[in-house]
Amino acid sequence: MFSNITTINGYSPIKALFLKELWDNKRAILTTPMVVSGLIIFFSIVGLINGSGILVDGETIRDHLSQPHDLPEEASKFITVFIMLPSAIIGIAVTFSMIFIALSVLYDERKDKSILFWKSMPVSDTQEVLVKLATTVIVTPLIAIGFALLIQAFSAILFGLFVAINTNFSAWEIVFSNINLIDLLALNLIIPMVNIFWVLPIITWFMLVSSFSKRSPFLLAFVAPILIAAFEGIFFDNSYLLQAIESRFSFIDKIGDRLEIYFELDENMDLLDLVGTYLSSIADPNFWYGIAVAAIMIVGCIQIRKRNSIA
Repeated sequence: MFSNITTINGYSPIKALFLKELWDNKRAILTTPMVVSGLIIFFSIVGLINGSGILVDGETIRDHLSQPHDLPEEASKFITVFIMLPSAIIGIAVTFSMIFIALSVLYDERKDKSILFWKSMPVSDTQEVLVKLATTVIVTPLIAIGFALLIQAFSAILFGLFVAINTNFSAWEIVFSNINLIDLLALNLIIPMVNIFWVLPIITWFMLVSSFSKRSPFLLAFVAPILIAAFEGIFFDNSYLLQAIESRFSFIDKIGDRLEIYFELDENMDLLDLVGTYLSSIADPNFWYGIAVAAIMIVGCIQIRKRNSIA
């Protein structure tokens, strides 16, 4: 199956471009979530060896399982949250991966002059840039989600073994029958992807800087907004740029509070309500303003790449 994915039969420029991006950024796309997953699995094993490594509501897992009536009334939510939390660390790691990919994806090819080779191939600058964007905001998080699902499956098995070994209760009754697959899929897929599209203007800004920066796109990407914000503050006593950036995260902060309530096993917080709030955010005008700005920046990346071949 893997060979079918990586083999190019006939004329398939888009597939070739995706494989090229995967190879060029394999450390950020594959190695990072793999290493983080390994660390999570290792510390999960250490934490559950004696049941004292993880606290829930101020008590250890062992204490909760010694008397199942101590488990929250919504046992399904408790188990779902327990399985979900370790893999949430991958979300942090993949965020940094996306930042570094966006900042290097158009800079590195000019720096090593490989852009000259790809410009000689029968692919357009538009195809190149859109594939790079898709690799950053779709392929990278989806691969990370795949690792997250593996961690969650491992966590469920590990938790089930812990119950079977350390208690007199059925692992199926306590763990496996309480796993809500719909909840897990929704938490893994909908929430990360909505967050990514909310911050898409920031990601495309990093790509835009990567397309024209002569050196150190990382520094330029962060220093330029700071200088612009300082200029606005000094001469206009306002900062429209900071307000625009804040609008990208205000929704995420608001949803983060609701997600925290869900993770605290609040009986009044239903996952469907949480997911519905996420999905309804696409009706927010700020969401579409951001998509429009991101589109303009991508057009800028394409035009600059047409005229810029060497860093």
